[in-house]
Amino acid sequence: MRILLLNPPFGGLYHRLNFILPPLGLAYLASCLREKGHAVFLWDLNVQPPTLDLSSYDLVGITADTPRYPQALLWARRAREAGARVVLGGPHVTFEDEEILRSGTAEVVVRGEAEETFPRLVEALQAGKDLASLAGLSYLEEGKIKRTPDSPPPLDLDRLPFPARDLLPMSSYRRLRLGGRPITSLLTSRGCPFLCTFCASSRFSGTRWRTRSLASIVEEIERIIADYGFRALAFLDDNFTLDPGRVVAICEEIISRGWDLKWWCFSRPDTVLRHPEMVEAMAAAGARYVFMGLESAHQRVLDSYGKKARAEEAREAVRLLQRFGIDATASYVLGGMEETEEMIRSTVHQALQLRAGSAQFSLLTPYPGTRLYELVKERIFEEDWSKFDCLHPTFYLDHISPRRLSQLLHWAYRCYYLRPSRLWSGLLSSIRGRGITAANIVRMMAALRDL
Repeated sequence: MRILLLNPPFGGLYHRLNFILPPLGLAYLASCLREKGHAVFLWDLNVQPPTLDLSSYDLVGITADTPRYPQALLWARRAREAGARVVLGGPHVTFEDEEILRSGTAEVVVRGEAEETFPRLVEALQAGKDLASLAGLSYLEEGKIKRTPDSPPPLDLDRLPFPARDLLPMSSYRRLRLGGRPITSLLTSRGCPFLCTFCASSRFSGTRWRTRSLASIVEEIERIIADYGFRALAFLDDNFTLDPGRVVAICEEIISRGWDLKWWCFSRPDTVLRHPEMVEAMAAAGARYVFMGLESAHQRVLDSYGKKARAEEAREAVRLLQRFGIDATASYVLGGMEETEEMIRSTVHQALQLRAGSAQFSLLTPYPGTRLYELVKERIFEEDWSKFDCLHPTFYLDHISPRRLSQLLHWAYRCYYLRPSRLWSGLLSSIRGRGITAANIVRMMAALRDL
């Protein structure tokens, strides 16, 4: 079967800052389908032109997170009109399958991680078999939504082939840089045991943390270096540092092989603080940034987010990273249901005091599949899914109007990035090989004005 896997475009702030990485989820699917003998094609509309002959494919698979769902729906309609069978997957349709199925544009929705489910579905569609015996699917049957039991995510990640990067224009993903080098991404683990109210990861990928073997991780890094020439990496695992011993082992392999790498990953402040030996190993192996969800300066807000973290850990964790020469990206979520303007202002003040390498401010957004979505469903006023991008207010708060919340978000970015010291640091960043450049600060402010 000729199968096209399509990644819808995502514009806005992060696109304008060149934060564009290969769609690894689709690349994993492509590898799994190719192993079954299918002719697979990958098209990423973030870096490739929208000139596609959709009629030349038997089946078109489209991924859909929430802000890109309108674009996914648009391309699903085009594919259906061209005569292709259409299947959708991804976080949004996993939890909101009915809308796309009743639109008549998608034949089936694949829920959750799809490396095992999707090839089975393709085989069934090709053979004209009944879908009821396959787990992890949603479809219409006699006008009613039929949902088969959830499919467990792949447990042995080493059995999955590496992502089919050869089907992507990898040279087009060289605009995002770390330490002056083009950066690309990989995944070494999946699943999340934490249950933050605003995140659907634990429902989409399960609460069981699944890891790849050290040998598999090292082999993929080696291929990325040899085949594509990248020497900067983004470890996109939700919980890269959950097992500090594993992180140290990865670092030791990088050092022993003499790889000159620069990289960043996600972590939690409590994990950083408890394991300085891990931080030291990371620094020695080329870690330059650690992205940490600090979220708020207020314990009450952290508790409402289900973070299971202490507000005072933020300062200590950032200082520990800096002691070993690693910058922190401090991520904050503004707009908790009971949050006041004074609380938001004190959180931004904390961000200024921490002097992390960079900061990200997001608005609390009730994504389908999260506990937050269920809690505030009756408060949601935004009907345009594309606005669920963490940059637009989407539901009513107790103390702050949507308009004022948007103003506070813009104020937070201006306070942080338009300080004289921060602008001077941005001018020097291209020389130092670290930090956000002044050009990117200008682009960021322009993108925020355009929201």
